[in-house]
Amino acid sequence: MRILMMFLFIIAGAFGQSVQAADEQLGSTMTLEDLQKKRGNDPEAAEPLEILTVQAAAEPVPAIRLRLYPAHWEFKPGSALLHFSRAQLLLMQRSEDDRNRWQTDEWMNGEGEGEKPTPEQLGKAVESLQTLFRELHDLAMSEDFSADHRLRDLQGPEVFTFIMPDVQESRALARLLKMKIRYQILQRDFDGAVTSISDGLRLAEFIGQGETLIQKLVGIAIQSMMREGIDDLIATPGSPNLYWALAAIPRPLVSTRDSVMWELNTLARVFPAFIEAEKTDWTDAQASEKWSAMLDDFGILSGDGAPDDARLALAVGSVAFAAQARQRLQASGFPEERLNRLPALQLIMIDASRELRLMSDELGKGHLLPDPLAIPMLKQANNRFQERLQKERMTSMAAVIAGLLYPAVTQARDAETRTQMTYARLMTLEALRMHAANSDGQLPASLAELTPVPALPDPYTGQDFEYSVETVDGHSIVILRSPGPATYKPMQVLKARFEK
Repeated sequence: MRILMMFLFIIAGAFGQSVQAADEQLGSTMTLEDLQKKRGNDPEAAEPLEILTVQAAAEPVPAIRLRLYPAHWEFKPGSALLHFSRAQLLLMQRSEDDRNRWQTDEWMNGEGEGEKPTPEQLGKAVESLQTLFRELHDLAMSEDFSADHRLRDLQGPEVFTFIMPDVQESRALARLLKMKIRYQILQRDFDGAVTSISDGLRLAEFIGQGETLIQKLVGIAIQSMMREGIDDLIATPGSPNLYWALAAIPRPLVSTRDSVMWELNTLARVFPAFIEAEKTDWTDAQASEKWSAMLDDFGILSGDGAPDDARLALAVGSVAFAAQARQRLQASGFPEERLNRLPALQLIMIDASRELRLMSDELGKGHLLPDPLAIPMLKQANNRFQERLQKERMTSMAAVIAGLLYPAVTQARDAETRTQMTYARLMTLEALRMHAANSDGQLPASLAELTPVPALPDPYTGQDFEYSVETVDGHSIVILRSPGPATYKPMQVLKARFEK
């Protein structure tokens, strides 16, 4: 089994533009190789964002009448996991044709090259799914929100190969919510659309509470699908101002920090011989047996995905790694008498265990910092990591393993930060809509002059977004810029055309 096999919507934002025929069950972890390979499959990176057409909109009365995340005192007794399971079962009872059709871009977004449903057809589909949507709403309002796969209890390759079809299928539920939100917006049922988006955000939080990056990134992706619904809502004439509704969403709703740190520190659990090598003296025969078993486990994890040079390096590890491992251990103060007594293969494994711990700390420590400090630090750490992999890929067992199995921590954190940025930018847009409603349609000269509510800072910088206003055909075009995400520059800009 290939690690993670397929992850079709990596790291990002909105996706689900069509049902992917090649969907596979998800493995439990996200590796550096997977993140880098699948980056091109990010649908949010497919096309530049369109200009939103918006109108001035005053603060709602009461101000917090609308919430995009429920108040905790509204939660009701019950298990979210029960409602999640029931929603999945209800979906599987529908025909495959219906399930596939409802998840297409034509039905979710009214876009694409295929035949688009009429409002009546859309309404009938939504009505037929009311029982499923009720389960998702009950999930969102449940007091017992726990869902724990207990991957931390696993040992060996299963830590990486444990599959989570329930996490995969949550995307289908989110797509159906997206279809419902579209219909509600078409019907100008703004309150209903806000509730459905809130249900989707709670689904994102439910999925994203797991230990692994897979769960976090699926949660973040569902968040971004809901953000698309917010975009559509704001761009609809007569839509209410969502400044305070957006402010109700916890930040971050899904945090990648703990999962990155967990995945960076799982290799001792995957290869328990690393820990045993530190504590026990082996004979040559025992060391050879442990080495062979470890290579078998590594083969299960890497499948056909391991590069030829990595396979070669591991196959001849006793020759390629021994001298450098001995030098590093000696320099670190490893007891000389034990250094001379232990088999070379055992020394290689002890060295790999220690080096992997150093690498994991170097890659992970930036995650303990706030976004504006974390992003550049993680980028620098990743650059040093890549340089080390290139330099040591044939002389260090740790470099071979880390290059294939460590997650791309910079990209993982950027997925979280990008989500934070898009919500902060939408709140700033809503502040501008509120200002215009109170100022006879006039926009402020700067974000510092916004009234009655402030702009939100850009999480990439901790400062205000770059703000400018252009006039085109008599209409004001607001431009809000961010330096992130660096991986996809069109997302750095939001343009909104204010109708008079």
